[in-house]
Amino acid sequence: MTTNPSPAPLRPNRSAMGIAWQPALVLLLAGGVLGAVSYYFFTRDKNTATSPESLSKEQGDAPEVANSEGEAIVHLPVAQWTNIGLAKSKASKRPFQKSLTLTGKVSLNEDRIAHIYPMVEGAVEEVYVGLGQKVKANELLVMIHSREIGLAKLELFQARLQWEMAKVKENLQREISKNTEELLVSLRQGKPIQDIESQFRSRGMGDYRERLLLAYSSYLKSQSDVLRLEGVTDSGAISAKQLVAAQSSRNADLATFQSRIEQVEFELRTALLLASQAATEAGTRVSVATTNLRILGCDEEDIVSIDPERQGQAISDYPIRAPFDGTVISKDAALKEQVRPSSQILSIADLNNVWITADVYEQNVPLLNSLAGKTLTIRNEAWPDRTFEAKIFYTGDIMDDATRTISMRAIAENPEQLLKPGMFVQIELPGLIDESALIVPKSAVLEHEGRQFVFVQTGEDAFARRDVQVGEAGKEEIIVLDGLKEGEEVVSSGGFVLKSKLLADLMGEE
Repeated sequence: MTTNPSPAPLRPNRSAMGIAWQPALVLLLAGGVLGAVSYYFFTRDKNTATSPESLSKEQGDAPEVANSEGEAIVHLPVAQWTNIGLAKSKASKRPFQKSLTLTGKVSLNEDRIAHIYPMVEGAVEEVYVGLGQKVKANELLVMIHSREIGLAKLELFQARLQWEMAKVKENLQREISKNTEELLVSLRQGKPIQDIESQFRSRGMGDYRERLLLAYSSYLKSQSDVLRLEGVTDSGAISAKQLVAAQSSRNADLATFQSRIEQVEFELRTALLLASQAATEAGTRVSVATTNLRILGCDEEDIVSIDPERQGQAISDYPIRAPFDGTVISKDAALKEQVRPSSQILSIADLNNVWITADVYEQNVPLLNSLAGKTLTIRNEAWPDRTFEAKIFYTGDIMDDATRTISMRAIAENPEQLLKPGMFVQIELPGLIDESALIVPKSAVLEHEGRQFVFVQTGEDAFARRDVQVGEAGKEEIIVLDGLKEGEEVVSSGGFVLKSKLLADLMGEE
């Protein structure tokens, strides 16, 4: 009996597996070699000397890939420089201005904001503006009906009437005094009474003319009697006793006339003084009532045009006007609402210029002394393509105990009102100036695997990769602390192409 052999156990097909794994192994090995070569040539110490012969190809003369200092070299024909936009710049020592960037905030210009309160109690009759409305200086905002204003205006109106009457009386008294003084001059000159009466008949003097002319006529009559009796005394027609009596009567009338003149002069001065004082007092009452209305905030036009008969109840209207051009940023006045001096009814702000505030930390305080009056550059995320300028006007005097910062303020023109109060902004401060630093363009410094380097021209078409240590950077420039000498030319544009070509050349050498 023939026994069938047991079937052989199934074994994997090694040749088939080998064929399947070979492509993957090739790719893996190629990637490892590429990484190793790249790491070797880009990270080896620049102080390690490498012989140019060891980097040359065995079959002939080829461009060097490293110099005697161990720096990797890349060659690029001059004819290709224009195509890749290659540009060079010399490393030079010169003053370098450091920049400092802070986060700031847009706030209202506190010198151009008005929180409006009424100066009197009253009721809101009309509101003429709305929230966010732009207003002009002196534009009517709110009308308030105020009993206090009405009484103050009536008081001024009465004071004005009394002042007008007092001025009329003063002017009348001055006219009387002037006419009476001229009469007194004529009386002292002894002019005939008929001429005096004819000259002063139509001129106002009150009762002074009657009193003076009566005394003057009595004196003239007595004087005439004396003269008449003196002419006949020698003839014996009358006795001497009659002449003496006539002379005594004349002397009495003269004394009466002179005393009357003195009395009238005194009365004239007194009356004129009293009239002038009354006019002054009435004018003072007008000034006090006018000033009271100004203190309460009444317009000059309203003060001048007070007329109770014409205005009626409107005389108690109290208008509130805009103090300057601005925007209504808060509104708390409602129709028929009772308001008082402690109630804010509106806020108006001039948004055409705003404040930029920033907190400067303690380590940057030395900057503050040099920042006064300087101009800042401001950016905001809402306007990525725009920059704004602000001029510093306050660099702070007191440090905040909690934040250890000093507040700095600048003012920015905002005609388009793009900067909204409350926005956060990035502020670029003009910083301190280093007197001497080795500076290259910022675009000249490249980076690979955490190391920074530049390309230095070492021949007509040769550029060496040079590791450098950099310091502070500005907008367009950067300080080189180590790895570069003054006067060496570095590639400031097109360096990325050189970096790519260097890697490709090194891989080709392998």
